[in-house]
Amino acid sequence: MAEENGFLLSVEKAVRLRPQAPAYRAADGTTMTYGELWKLSDAIAATLAARTDDREPVVVLGHKAPLMVAGFLGCLKSGHAFVPVDTEMPVARLMDIVSQLGAPLLAATVPLPEALRGCVPVGRIVDVRAIASAPCPVRAPDRGRWVAGEQTQYLIFTSGSTGRPKGIEVSARNVARFMDWVRTFPVIGEGGRVFLDQPPYSFDLSEYEVVGALSTGGCLHAVEREETEDLRALFADLRASGVEVWASTPSFADLCLVDRSFDERLLPDVRLFLFCGEALRRSTAAALRERFPRARIANTYGPTESTVAVTYVEIGDAELAGERPLPVGAARPGTELRIVDPETGAPCEAGRTGEIVIVGDTVAKGYFRNPEKTAAAFFDATLADGSPARAYRTGDAGHLDESGMLYCDGRFDSLVKVNGFRIELEDVEENLGALPLVKQAAVVPVRRRERVAYLKACVVLRDRPAGTDFEIARLIKARLAERVPGYMVPRAVTLVGELPLTCNGKVDRKALAEA
Repeated sequence: MAEENGFLLSVEKAVRLRPQAPAYRAADGTTMTYGELWKLSDAIAATLAARTDDREPVVVLGHKAPLMVAGFLGCLKSGHAFVPVDTEMPVARLMDIVSQLGAPLLAATVPLPEALRGCVPVGRIVDVRAIASAPCPVRAPDRGRWVAGEQTQYLIFTSGSTGRPKGIEVSARNVARFMDWVRTFPVIGEGGRVFLDQPPYSFDLSEYEVVGALSTGGCLHAVEREETEDLRALFADLRASGVEVWASTPSFADLCLVDRSFDERLLPDVRLFLFCGEALRRSTAAALRERFPRARIANTYGPTESTVAVTYVEIGDAELAGERPLPVGAARPGTELRIVDPETGAPCEAGRTGEIVIVGDTVAKGYFRNPEKTAAAFFDATLADGSPARAYRTGDAGHLDESGMLYCDGRFDSLVKVNGFRIELEDVEENLGALPLVKQAAVVPVRRRERVAYLKACVVLRDRPAGTDFEIARLIKARLAERVPGYMVPRAVTLVGELPLTCNGKVDRKALAEA
């Protein structure tokens, strides 16, 4: 029997059991039921199948709207990988992605940006809004056309070292194995939960919500980018949301925690905070435990190349004790974590930092149309039980303790050398964040003539003490010098009201470095 798409089958089951249940609640309050979502995705699938017989990737363009999710399902039903592209991306980046795909079909859920009109032929544009408004019933493609097995389910484009985004091909089987794991998480596994839907769909963290919610009969509660820039509007929306599962980067939670009204009175139903994408600081987890005492706080880790995340750990009192960085979790079933010397590839013993290598059934297929990059980062391996699996060299520094718990120690490419001293930027940030004065901190290198001249720390204060900015900055540097060697103390400390975030909800380090 041919392998089927586990994710689509799970959504279909939710449709069959509760067709009138809400699957998506948009920022304007409108909802789309499971029955409506499935019907619309059938219509999109039929339109795509009529346009082409091959299995080329299809760009789905838009922002937070049910049409986007229906577009993803429609692509999968018609045999196409979907390429989520958010309208918040710079136009130049949108054009770069489209050009790498050749002349792709583009399913537009919003008016096409003017700059794209010249590089996407009219005949290659599918207007999802027109499909949604068409009253005529359609016959969906036969399920034998569904994306399945090792066929690519989605392509996510992330930053590349060359300055051009690189596409990562994640298979239907990868997503199915990821889904099976996520459905074992507390709260999510109970089914029918309301998920905060905040990260853009072009950021693979959003797969936590899309896969977690739709495969368990839950509802996606969308949050627009504009809301995240206005806490009053955001909190007004959240107050009536009924959100039970919060999945985001730690930086987005920090943004909300700046306001003291962000607590369980605002979100009385939240039961799980699920973090990925960047380091979860002790101060963030501690604040959440204080303000949401009934909620679980889970830390996870994984690059896009391994299908969102591969580890899980709940952060409790034991994990918050002491001053060491928080663990990012133990490996999911079907995944093995190996720590190797980045230069020799030799295994590292427990406690020793090396490069994190992920081996398992959610490691992606590779980089889209880039065999050289794929060969450099991916390779064939064998799990402990002898079964074959793909492996991925992450470039992340980390170590395993004796129990197999993973700790991230930063990136090898975030190690900088200042005056001959090697400094891990996250090490400095962690120690800054431990200071009572500091709510958040990001450290960036300042370069002069192609070398790092000094470090700059951008700091959000917890409570502002008396004194000028200069005096407070000097105090912060003095307190930090009590925790780290002098060469690790940033030369410049800038006080900011908040740390800027990228559209993916991560700290915008490029903006900080250029400020």
